[in-house]
Amino acid sequence: MLCWLSILAHTGMSVEAIVKHHWEYYGRNYYQRYDYENIDTEVAKKVFAKITESMATFGAIEGRSAYVFKYVDPVDGSVSDNQGWIFKYADGSRFVFRQSGTGSSGTTIRLYLEKYNATEIDLDVNLALKEIIQDALAACSIVEITGMKEPTVIT
Repeated sequence: MLCWLSILAHTGMSVEAIVKHHWEYYGRNYYQRYDYENIDTEVAKKVFAKITESMATFGAIEGRSAYVFKYVDPVDGSVSDNQGWIFKYADGSRFVFRQSGTGSSGTTIRLYLEKYNATEIDLDVNLALKEIIQDALAACSIVEITGMKEPTVIT
């Protein structure tokens, strides 16, 4: 907080002006997260089976890749498998699926959507991510499999 207060005092700019200046210079990373909560565990398994099936098709397109991320602890070398099903475009944009069972009931499927744009910094997030959202929903068939027409939470 003190750092931000110092920046604001030094520049005389608003937080919004500082952020827009940053985007003008460096470009903007558009980001959104969809949470699908309280999905029956067996239904969630079907969604992840579809995701796994879609990885080969997506990754077969030139410049794209799809893989399952595993975390290797740098201290003790322990491995945590299935930490994210990552679908990556040639420009670095990506969508990532993660599964969580930490809710009060059922499974939560999280979908992370990310895209960098060097020049168009004032787009609506949904417009900036439109293609990625469409590809991600097609890759997982979550609407068809779960019947959920939209995410429980969008952040």
